[in-house]
Amino acid sequence: MVFDRWISILSVLLPLLWGCSPLYPPNTFLKKDLEKYRVKRVAVISFFNNTKVKEAGEVVTRAFVEGLFDHKTFDVEFPGNVRKLLVAERIITRKGIGDNHIKLIGNRLNVDAVIIGWVDQYSRGKKGEDTTIPLVSVNARMVHTASCSVLWIGQNRRRGDDYVTILDFGRISSATALARKVVDELIETIP
Repeated sequence: MVFDRWISILSVLLPLLWGCSPLYPPNTFLKKDLEKYRVKRVAVISFFNNTKVKEAGEVVTRAFVEGLFDHKTFDVEFPGNVRKLLVAERIITRKGIGDNHIKLIGNRLNVDAVIIGWVDQYSRGKKGEDTTIPLVSVNARMVHTASCSVLWIGQNRRRGDDYVTILDFGRISSATALARKVVDELIETIP
């Protein structure tokens, strides 16, 4: 009798402790023979902003660079050097970059791979409406600079309330903080 009561209480409390929405891992693709490419040094190209929020691409690019530095998986080329090379060579990354440009970046900056991507959704949540929950969706890929092979692809989409546990704890109310969380989850999928 007492045991049944505890089972009933736990069945009510456990969903509250873990949150209401299940958190799915990011969608990713990894090249099977990734080890043979020996990627040690990467350059992050500015993410294309596919949203109406002016600074979304820059926020996600910065989050990716900071996340790679923090995870210490790769050596990361200084973003200023990447930007300087793109300007000097007049490489426009708006619609992606071609194989020749990827190889040029690899040779000039001595990087093994470049990370390119775009921001599909970036919403701060609208004040004065029912919701002020931010939303961020990012697509990224790592391309080997010598062979131009795609080594890794990742896509992650999260809302600020995806991390809610109990009594509204864990909610992320800033789009910038959510972007960093989205990017960190993507970086964790890169071996």
